[in-house]
This record gives sequence, structure tokens and C-alpha cells, in this order.
Amino acid sequence: MKTSVRNIIASLFIGTTVFTAAAEEITTGSVVNANSQEVISYTVHHATCANTSNGSIDIEAANGATNFYSWDNGMNAEDISGLAAGTYRLKIETSTGEVLFASFEVTAPAVLEGKITQDNLHTTANLDVFVQGGTAPYTYTWNTGASTEDLVGITTEGVYELNVTDANGCQLNIGTYVAFEAASIEEENAQFELYPNPNNGNGTITWTNAEVERVNVVNAAGQVVNSIAVENTTSVTFDGLTAGVYVAQVVTADHTQTIKFIVQ
Repeated sequence: MKTSVRNIIASLFIGTTVFTAAAEEITTGSVVNANSQEVISYTVHHATCANTSNGSIDIEAANGATNFYSWDNGMNAEDISGLAAGTYRLKIETSTGEVLFASFEVTAPAVLEGKITQDNLHTTANLDVFVQGGTAPYTYTWNTGASTEDLVGITTEGVYELNVTDANGCQLNIGTYVAFEAASIEEENAQFELYPNPNNGNGTITWTNAEVERVNVVNAAGQVVNSIAVENTTSVTFDGLTAGVYVAQVVTADHTQTIKFIVQ
């Protein structure tokens, strides 16, 4: 019985990679024996999103031959699916007694990630979006109904959330809180101070000439992470905040003063 062993990295040596109309990445090729005769052809469907397991490897024997297949993940099927990015090794035993080995690489796009930066002009704000990874092009859907990448001329305070979808349907959700520091409070000569700013997660808010009822600390996702009832005092302290951008809402009976601060 003649046994020939041939190691083949499919995507590196004999594969051809193409993108389908749906942006799916596919590698095709063939495995040959020591006599350069084709034993199998294959199609590798790469994972469409980072950290997903929807890749697959489809095998087809040449000339209708009957082969026995053994994968290093324990499967004995000709085709395997549900694959994450990684290397998959196949042992092929042909009906003529040949034994061949092939390796197939399933890839995935880089992690889809992004951030929102804010240009706050005190009475209006602009949101600039940066996205990378995944598979371009991207589509954008804001909770305001806008479908542009960036938002310009915002005049309303609040939470702005963005859903980013890439060409393969991979999704990213990011958000930020817009607050205008120039908003005035009705109490005449009221003054507010938050210090230190930036801080390490611990800070103090003080005020004069204002009847404050409550102080809320809101994170960039619009979640109230601390709410402090105020009675007979002109200052409050907060602690234990993790790194990020926050807004302190100083609430009186008639108005809310907002102060943006950063935790490093």
C-alpha cells in the first residue's frame, strides 16, 4: 500500500479568496496528492463577524471518489460548520490507500468598534463618530431617527445612541450624553462648582444662592449611577466612579444645572 503525506495550508498556497455580493469572504481551492492529482476541492466560508461561529468548510471529492475524513475537532463528516476563526486540520484517507493532510484557515473580520467625540459649543453640540473593524461600508441609525454618520447642530440635551451595522450585519451600539454647561438657573447669583475636574472617581459639588433638592450623576450612556437627596447643605460628595465622561445634574424646584466632568 502506498501512502503519501502532503501538508497544505489552503488559504496560503492554493486557495483563491473572493468576496460575494453580500460581502461574505470565501476561499476556494483544491488538495492534490504526490502525483499532483486533485483529491478534493474545497470552499471555506469565513466567519462574518468577530467572535462569531458561523464559518464552514465544504469538501467535494474529485471524480466522485469515496474518501474517509477525520477532522482535528473530532468530526468525521465531509463538511463542517459552526466554525469560529482558527485553523482546522483534515486527514483524508482515499479508497486507493493514500493518506493526505490539509489545513484550512477560517478567518473573521476585526472587531467592530467605535467612539463618539463631542464638540460642545455651550448652546449647540456636534457629535463626531469614528468606526473601525468589521466590514465596510457601515450604516448608521441614531435614536433621533437620523441616518448620518455624524450629528451637527444639536440643541437638545439628552442621551444620543447610535447603532452601527456593517456590510455583514455585524452591529455596534455606542452612545453619549449631551449637556450644555452654559444653562443658567433661576436663582439670582447662583454659583456651582465641581472639583477636582478631572478626578479619580471621587469629587465634590458645591453651590451658593440655590435651593438644591437633588444631585444626579449620569454616565455617558444616560444612566443615573448616583442620586443624592439634598437637605440643609450646600455641598455633596461622590465616590467610586469608573473612568469615563459624566454629567452632574444639580436639581432645584425650578431648573436643573448640568456640569460635565471626567473621571480618569
